[in-house]
Amino acid sequence: MATFNSTTFGAISGRHGSAVAAYTKNGKCILKVFKTPSNPNTDKQVAQRTKFGFVNSELSCMRELFKITFGSNLGKNQAVSLALKEAVTGEAPDFVLDYSKLKISIGRLYGSGLLSAVKTVGTTVKVEWNYTDLTGNATNDGVNLVFFNENSKEALLKQNIALRDAVNADVELPDIWAGQSVHCWIYFTSPDGITNSNSQYIDLIQL
Repeated sequence: MATFNSTTFGAISGRHGSAVAAYTKNGKCILKVFKTPSNPNTDKQVAQRTKFGFVNSELSCMRELFKITFGSNLGKNQAVSLALKEAVTGEAPDFVLDYSKLKISIGRLYGSGLLSAVKTVGTTVKVEWNYTDLTGNATNDGVNLVFFNENSKEALLKQNIALRDAVNADVELPDIWAGQSVHCWIYFTSPDGITNSNSQYIDLIQL
C-alpha cells in the first residue's frame, strides 16, 4: 500500500490497472494492489454449511433437553458441535445422523460397562447397567435415562430415576409411542448434581 500525491492529476479513486486508489479518513490518497475476491462458495464450504444446517435442524427438537443434560443454556450448541465431529455420516446433501454416536451429556464421572434396554409389557422398558464402585461415592450417583422418538421428534428425560447401585430401572414410556422405535441413552450425575458422565447409547428399542 502507498500514499499517492499528485499535483498533475488531482484527486483520483477507483481501480487503475492492477491498483486501486482510495481515500482514508484523514484525507490521504492511497494505492493498493487489486486482488480478485475469493469465492466463498466452494464445494467444500457449501457442504460444510449444509452439514451444519442439517444437524442444527435435526437437533432443534431437543433444545430444552440439552439445556438440562449439558447444564447450560448453550447446551444445544455443544450438542451440535459434538454431532458435527462424531455423529454425521454420508455426503452432501445426503447427510444422516447416527444417533448411536450422539452425545447427550459430557463429564468426568465413570460410565457403565454392560448396558441393555428391552421392552417388557406395553410401553414399559427395563434398562439395566452394571455397577462397580470405582469412585468411592459412585453408589449415590444418580441415573438418568433419555428416550428419543425419531418419528415424532420427541425426547423424554427420566432424571435421577435410580441410584447407580440399583443396576436396573423400569420406565413407562408414552402409550402413543406404542409400535414405534425409540433411541435410548444413559448418563450418571454426582450426588451434588454438578458433575455428569459422558452419555452412553444403549439401543434402539421397538415398542
